[in-house]
Amino acid sequence: MHPVRHVPRWLVFALVVVVLVAGGLLSLGTASVRRPLPQLEGEATLPGLNGRATVLREDHGVPQVYADQPEDLFEAQGYVAASDRFFEMDVRRHAAEGRLAELFGPSQVATDTFVRTVGFQRTAEAELAVQSPSTRRYLDAYASGVNAYLRGRSPGQVSLEYSLLALDGVDQAPEEWTAVDSLAVFKTFGWLLSSNLDDEVERALDVAAVGEDLAADLTPAHPLDGHEPIVDQGTVVGKAFRPDGDQAASAPGGPAGRLPVAARDAVADAGRAGATLTALFGTREGIGSNSWVVSGARTANGAPMLSNDPHLATSIPSPLAQVGLHCTTVSAACPFDVTGYSITGVPGVVIGRNASAGWGLTTSYADVQDLYLEDVAGDRVRVGTREEPLSVRTEELKVAGEDPRTITIRSTRHGPLLSDANPDTATTGRLAGTPDKPYAVALAWTGSIPGRSMDAILAIDTATDWNQFRSAAALLGTPSQNIVYADVHGTIGYQLAGQVPRRARGDGRSPLPGWDTGANWKGLVPFAELPYVRNPASGVVVAANNQVIGDQYPYVIGSAYSYGWRSQELNDRLRDVRGLTPDQGEQLFYDDRSLFAATLVPELLKIKVADGFVREGQQTLVGWDYRMAPDSAAAAYFAVVVHDLRKLVLSGRLPPERWPDEDQWSAMLDRLLLEPDDAWWDDPRTPRVEHRDDVLLAGLTLARKEATSLMSRDPADWAWGRIHRVRLRSTTFGTSGIAPLEALFNREDDAAGGGGTTVKALGGEAGSGYGVTLGSAMRMLVDLGDADGGRWVNQSGASGHPFGPYYEDQAQLWLSDRTWPMVTTRNAVAARTRHTLVLKPDG
Repeated sequence: MHPVRHVPRWLVFALVVVVLVAGGLLSLGTASVRRPLPQLEGEATLPGLNGRATVLREDHGVPQVYADQPEDLFEAQGYVAASDRFFEMDVRRHAAEGRLAELFGPSQVATDTFVRTVGFQRTAEAELAVQSPSTRRYLDAYASGVNAYLRGRSPGQVSLEYSLLALDGVDQAPEEWTAVDSLAVFKTFGWLLSSNLDDEVERALDVAAVGEDLAADLTPAHPLDGHEPIVDQGTVVGKAFRPDGDQAASAPGGPAGRLPVAARDAVADAGRAGATLTALFGTREGIGSNSWVVSGARTANGAPMLSNDPHLATSIPSPLAQVGLHCTTVSAACPFDVTGYSITGVPGVVIGRNASAGWGLTTSYADVQDLYLEDVAGDRVRVGTREEPLSVRTEELKVAGEDPRTITIRSTRHGPLLSDANPDTATTGRLAGTPDKPYAVALAWTGSIPGRSMDAILAIDTATDWNQFRSAAALLGTPSQNIVYADVHGTIGYQLAGQVPRRARGDGRSPLPGWDTGANWKGLVPFAELPYVRNPASGVVVAANNQVIGDQYPYVIGSAYSYGWRSQELNDRLRDVRGLTPDQGEQLFYDDRSLFAATLVPELLKIKVADGFVREGQQTLVGWDYRMAPDSAAAAYFAVVVHDLRKLVLSGRLPPERWPDEDQWSAMLDRLLLEPDDAWWDDPRTPRVEHRDDVLLAGLTLARKEATSLMSRDPADWAWGRIHRVRLRSTTFGTSGIAPLEALFNREDDAAGGGGTTVKALGGEAGSGYGVTLGSAMRMLVDLGDADGGRWVNQSGASGHPFGPYYEDQAQLWLSDRTWPMVTTRNAVAARTRHTLVLKPDG
């Protein structure tokens, strides 16, 4: 689903003119497309400031903000964020608040209805009340800075996108920004990084399609042989997690029980309603991250080193923005001296370092969402042997070009009825034996519990030691994250943070009967009982979406972790390292070795191939080093073989949209290779019974034909980068389907190495071919022994203005495996400064 409506022919013509204008053929047009570019130098008045704030922009236009008071610091951050990327902020705000149809018309009504049903904004409003007084001041200051930038500027002066919307009849001046807007945007990211609504939906569909036993094979148990969890020992003892604890784990409640097929249909419809949101921001499929930290005993300078690269949907601008926030004099009254990555629209730094500590985040894949089947009659729902009323509210939904619509949102004690967001569920999901009464489907999500995540982010920004860091992490609600940590005192560690439910029944993988009060959550796992590790004997911590902890732990954390191809490669690379330098640490970002290829390729080479044409393809794998390099013929052929094996094994039982992603499929295939006669090898559509080697031969054959079609008949001309290309697309106008419009906002596709299961994580969605739609949004390396010794790079650039100098200037660095200095001290920043802007109070 594209967030831009169909554009009429006259607008296409106008856009062609704009393209010509951008080339300088019409001076008036050139002025119009350059009009939104922000002021980078000189002085500007910022009402509300108590004193001056200075914005130094480094080599790539990254803002480093300096002020005497924290409120001034965040007001300046809001002002700069709005000047660089306000349209992105505004779209995120509209998405978070269920208001996309106001900008993009009726195509977004389904998305808005779903978002209103989940209620991001309502939760954000409740969260504002529970933040600390200082956080509320900083949120208000950030909003004040945003609004100061907007004030007195026409929409066309803020962003080119508003001018294009006006051509299509949407002439909407941006509204003032509020503290709730920031929290709602943060909540949207919490939703994107949460789990496991989609997993429950997919499991229900899989069971309906292939039965319980075969469906279980689609998600092999964690961990795979030889793949380590993040925390390899410890459990809850008493009322706290003990890293050295070894008591036996208690079972997580009784079984969830099987669901009738009709109920699975209801769950499937609820999942399709949720897909409207993820289609806008990028699918959750394949989203992950790498992070690692090593102790000073393993580095050249004797200080810890930390690395992080979150993997999100590829886009331009990048989902994260670089920024520095510095109190002129760091004190208790003004404690910020932090450099890193922010979420545009949200104050503070979510990933980065301060003068004392550094931290990185990866998605934990904690299961924080459960679906409940609800027995609803009218506006009442069954609870045990009685009924209680649903909570019912109505909301007005504005639609560009149409009259407003009214939607009704109903909720149970578990949460909102997602099935109400999709009318298809009104005729599906019949209860067994009562075909006239469908199930409704409710969502329980920890993100609907008002939390203090904004407090957590700002407290982590100022943490100077392990205890302060953990106290800050304890405030995080949504999303649940793995946090790796290091400080100048020599401490390294890991903490699972965020709200994780305590289940009374089931493991969270299947929907529960809402009328059974014994299936309700028993609160949240206390922070004191969440897994952590401090200064492990190994001197290494790797968190790359792999399993958090083993079966000795008493609570269900999750079941949809990565299978550990990336994490184990990093563990293997770091296990024996000594004297690690930043240059060597940086090279780990670019590790494109496929750990799974080392398992599969020997089996492929054992297959006897009689056809010389096919054997030519097979021979490319002989002597291959398993690196998914862009110029590698073997990598290209291997990737096509893996893709075609997925097609051969699964297409007889599941449609392409139901196929597992690359990580999950590699784990499934890893297990199937050990069982030559497994039922999955057999194609139920054929009269013969196929076995493993039959399918491997068919995969080699099909891949030879496909590689010829995609690249060349001569394997010497094959190269992974010919078919594995990175797409950096604007998530709004860049996906309109209109070439002149897309040319304004998108970057041309580029050849890339890596893959969906390599440390250099550049992958795509199952069934979508070989293009890269998921990858590292940024890369950051922190040297705790040198405040100016870090490295970083963003996926595209600091700016959201396509005609500005900093829109995509980092993309080539990112694509060519390079970073640039991440400096944090003022002298080092000043030495690299290209632009200086002084913001003055209006008094």
